[in-house]
Amino acid sequence: MGGDGRPSGVPRHILHLVAALESEFRIEVISDQDRGGYSALAQTSARHRVVNGLTNRLSLSHHWRGIRGLLRALKEARADVIWAHSRLQVLLLRILLTLRIWRPNCPVVFTHHGLPYGRGYHPVVHNICKRLEQALVACSPPQNLVFLNHRMAGTMAHDTHAVQLARHRVHILPNCSDIGPIVRKDASNSRTLVMTGRTGRQKDYDVAALLLEYLPAHFHLNLCGPGTQLPAFQAHLAALVPADVMARITFSGPLPDARVPLSQADAYLLTSRYEGTPIGALEAFEAGLPIILRNFEGADDLIAKHPCSLMFDSRDLRAEADRIVALIDRYHRNEDTFRHAIQDVWKNTWSPEIFGQNALRLMRSVVKQPSDQAARTGYIRDAQGPHPDHRKTPDAPFPIPQPSYTAAAPSAENGLPR
Repeated sequence: MGGDGRPSGVPRHILHLVAALESEFRIEVISDQDRGGYSALAQTSARHRVVNGLTNRLSLSHHWRGIRGLLRALKEARADVIWAHSRLQVLLLRILLTLRIWRPNCPVVFTHHGLPYGRGYHPVVHNICKRLEQALVACSPPQNLVFLNHRMAGTMAHDTHAVQLARHRVHILPNCSDIGPIVRKDASNSRTLVMTGRTGRQKDYDVAALLLEYLPAHFHLNLCGPGTQLPAFQAHLAALVPADVMARITFSGPLPDARVPLSQADAYLLTSRYEGTPIGALEAFEAGLPIILRNFEGADDLIAKHPCSLMFDSRDLRAEADRIVALIDRYHRNEDTFRHAIQDVWKNTWSPEIFGQNALRLMRSVVKQPSDQAARTGYIRDAQGPHPDHRKTPDAPFPIPQPSYTAAAPSAENGLPR
C-alpha cells in the first residue's frame, strides 16, 4: 500500500516488492490516482486499486476522505497481510491501531522508508515526531516494523527504548535498484553531475545549485524528478546563482527511465538534508558511477561501501568543489576498474536477486506469525548469534549493529536488529 501515485522512492520500492513476491502471493496495491509511479504494475499480476484522498495535502477533509476510503478498501480486500509504506498512511494507521479504532484480522506490516525525525528535520518537526514515535512504539499493539537498514533500527531502539521496541517484530529489508544495463556516454572534457528526486525541503536543491557555482565552467548539473520542470522552481534557483551558472543547469523533470541521465553522468550528487536508503544512490552504484553525498545521517553507510565517493559538508562549498573535481578526475583515470568494483558492491548488496531473497524471507515469516512464546526468545533468526532480551534488562545498551554489507541481510523476525 503506497499513498502517492507520483514517481518516487516508495512506488519503486513497491514495484520491487511486487516483482519479488508475485510468484508466491496475490498482491493488491492501493494508492491514489496513478501519476506515473505505478504504470509498470500493468506488466505484473498485481491488482491496482485507486483510493482518492491518499496524497499529501493541507486539508483535513481530504485526509479524512482518504483514510475512510482506505479502511473500506482494506476491509473489502480480506487480505492475509496488510503492508503500509506511504509515510502519512503509516502514521495514520498506526494511530488508529493504537486507539483500537482499526482492528485488522490479519498481520500488519509498516515500513519506515526513513525515520520521521532526526538530523536535517526542522527542530519543531523533529521534537513532535520523536515523541509521537515513542508513544506509538510504547502503546500500540505488537506490529511488524520494517527498516531499510540496521542503523535506522538501532536509532529507533535507542530513542524509543529497546525494551519498548522489543514488543514488536523488527525486520531489516534493504532497498534495491533495477535500472538494467546502460550505455555510457562518449568520453569528453565536460563533466555532468546528476541528481534525482522530487523538489522540496528534503532534497535541498539550493545547495546543488550553489555548489555548481564553485565548480569549473566545464561542469554541468542535471536535475531530474517531479517539480524540477516547473517554472517557479527554476526561477527560485535563478535568484540564487549568476546567469552563467544557471545556464549550466538542465531541468529534466520526472523521467520514466533513470538510465538516460545516468548514462550521461560522470557522478551522482545528493544534497538531501535527511534520507533513508535513497534508491537514486543505489542506481548510481548499479550504473558504476561515483557518488557525492551531503553529510546527512546515514551517508557514511553508503560512502564506506563505495570505492570512489566522498561526503561533503555544505558549510564550505568552495573547498568541497575542489574535492569533487579531484574525485571525478581520479575516477576517469581508472574508469573501467572503478565501474566494475562499484557494480560488484551493488550486485552483492542491493541487486534484485538479493532483495527478492530478503523480501520472500520476510513475507514468509509474517504469514507464519510465530507464537508469543517464540517472540520472547531474545534471538534474531538468520543472524550470527544471540542477542540479549532487553525487556529483562531495559538499561542494557543496544548492541552496535554490524555492517549491513552482506550477500543477504537478515530479516529480524524476533527481538531487535543486529
